[in-house]
Amino acid sequence: MFITSVLLCTFIALLINHVRTLKSRYNYFVQWNIPGPPPEFFFGHLLTLWNASLSFEQIRDWTHRYGSIYGIFEGTHPVYLVSDIDFLQEVYIKQFSSFHSRPLNFLAGILQGKGSHLVFAQGNQWRRQRHVINPTFTPAKLKIMKPLMNKCIQLLMVKLDEMNDQEFNIFILYKRLTMDVLCK
Repeated sequence: MFITSVLLCTFIALLINHVRTLKSRYNYFVQWNIPGPPPEFFFGHLLTLWNASLSFEQIRDWTHRYGSIYGIFEGTHPVYLVSDIDFLQEVYIKQFSSFHSRPLNFLAGILQGKGSHLVFAQGNQWRRQRHVINPTFTPAKLKIMKPLMNKCIQLLMVKLDEMNDQEFNIFILYKRLTMDVLCK
């Protein structure tokens, strides 16, 4: 009986400690004075996003309410949502060398397979791939690509004119446009 009581008290103490630890995680954005919607215990904002008819509309509403930089929780993990282009340019381009990694997407483990490309790469591999790809997308290189892209878009517009008053799947045409741009 005594051992059962001790084990029960230990279990209750550990459970209370775990709940307090989880609750304290939700103070992360409050400590840094970062706005955001109030999270639900254990789920954070996942249930809100899951129950929304369109999760991107919920994020857009939060962006209008809390500004271009705010925080939400994926479960108990804090996540910054940023829609400020100047801030993103500072982080991804000017301070690129300071960011060596990023968190793994929950689908990455399922979809990754044996190869590791930019979408699912981690750590130094991701950093190396970004370092190789970054010079490709400089403003000067994008200006060089503009006439080629315009030519592909003009071909798409001709195709759309041919399909006037017909029902068609625009997704197929966009896939073809993407391949045209990539192959030029």
